[in-house]
Amino acid sequence: MPPQKLVFATAVEALFVRELGATLSGVGRRLLRDVGLDLERPLEVAYPLAQWKVFLHIAAQVLYPHLPSAEAHWWMGIHFVEGYLQTSMGRVLAELAPVLGPRRMLERIGADLSSGNNFSEVRLVEHAPRYVELWMNDVLDDYSSFASGLILRAQQMAGARNVFVDVWSFDGTAGTFLIRWRDAPARALFG
Repeated sequence: MPPQKLVFATAVEALFVRELGATLSGVGRRLLRDVGLDLERPLEVAYPLAQWKVFLHIAAQVLYPHLPSAEAHWWMGIHFVEGYLQTSMGRVLAELAPVLGPRRMLERIGADLSSGNNFSEVRLVEHAPRYVELWMNDVLDDYSSFASGLILRAQQMAGARNVFVDVWSFDGTAGTFLIRWRDAPARALFG
């Protein structure tokens, strides 16, 4: 039997404490507490992936009740990266991202995701400069748009412009994304 898929407290902290903590209403906090995420108490070491997905659904519904679910979950992917940037590891990555550039940032996504769970696998296939296919064994949500938002924001951090993240395939767990971008204009070294 394969090990249970777990999302570590670092990922939960990034999204639900650091990024969304001040934004979530009393109702949102109560709904999360009712399903096992009490933001007023220390976090568990890890949460089952199924429970993480429930947390995502609740936060998406509370924060974006006017949006279609797929779009709300896309925003949750953006928020996840923003929350990660507020952690000690994320602050280091934010400093390195422009130096790494978009292509190498994509190469790091698997390692970065693995620091927040025990199951993420990522593979890249380069089709052309600035055109990459990225496969994830699990998109961390019931909506592939969560991973699309996460990838988009990570690419922007690395200096990519005009980023397009298209879902090529999604089977309910694994997803393949086609990512295209334009590099940021080079900065002049001297005034």
